[in-house]
Amino acid sequence: MTKRIDFYFDFISPYSYLAATQIPAFAEKHAVEVHWLPLNLPRLMSLSGNVSPATIKNKAIYSLRDLKRWASCLEVPFKMIRPGTFDSRPALRIAGALNGNDRMTFCLAIFESIWSGSIDPTEPDWLEQVVSLKELPAEWLQHQNEDFEANTHAALMAGAFGVPSFVLKKESGRPELFFGVDHMDFLSRACE
Repeated sequence: MTKRIDFYFDFISPYSYLAATQIPAFAEKHAVEVHWLPLNLPRLMSLSGNVSPATIKNKAIYSLRDLKRWASCLEVPFKMIRPGTFDSRPALRIAGALNGNDRMTFCLAIFESIWSGSIDPTEPDWLEQVVSLKELPAEWLQHQNEDFEANTHAALMAGAFGVPSFVLKKESGRPELFFGVDHMDFLSRACE
């Protein structure tokens, strides 16, 4: 492939969920290879000096409305989860240990299950519930990898400050950063 996109995400990010639902069709349409790269969003935000929208009242209110609009526009189910109520790191460790289509399948299953409201990620066995609901291989739960921490630093070095972040890499030219589901149109144009 002459083009590749590094897709940085964290399962705690509802905007990452919205972007993830679009990635498979996007990759096919643009004949681009997408690398799903889990990262630690709170750590990335701290390192980059960013703050969570939940900490700013008006931004939090706006973001909830915006997320609902985006979910409607993209025709995907959406149920808001209160920020800070679940730990995504166990799922990030599994995602980091899987490769290729297995990683994408697992990530989509996690995103769809928690952000549609099918699974409550505050329950202690939520990962097992996702694996059962989505009929994923149970042995995936045993996979563990801490690559998400290295991905966090790689994203920071690429200029990221939040997720979803996309880094477009072509055979010629410098890598180009795009931030947010609302910039996937710009990413699409850059791929063309």
